[in-house]
Amino acid sequence: MKKCITIVYYLIDNFCKIYQEWKRKKLIPSNNQRNRDGKLSLAELLTIVIYFYLSPYKDFKNYYLYYLSHKYKGYFCLASYSKYNSVSECYYC
Repeated sequence: MKKCITIVYYLIDNFCKIYQEWKRKKLIPSNNQRNRDGKLSLAELLTIVIYFYLSPYKDFKNYYLYYLSHKYKGYFCLASYSKYNSVSECYYC
């Protein structure tokens, strides 16, 4: 499983680098944008969401609180569930 999640994360991370570069070129620059990196990268957020759909869980909250925090504890620097929700909303805007 370790090799599988590493490969998936690597592919998503490469996609995110290309996407963020494209997004930076296409959007009008603004001084109001936050430039500080968060604890979780976009690639980590997307990997967590993809693995949710591959898991047996039906709701994301239980998956995040009980499954992810135990099974993939060493892979991600996990924040609390409420913090994850607020961070993920910023990325998807």
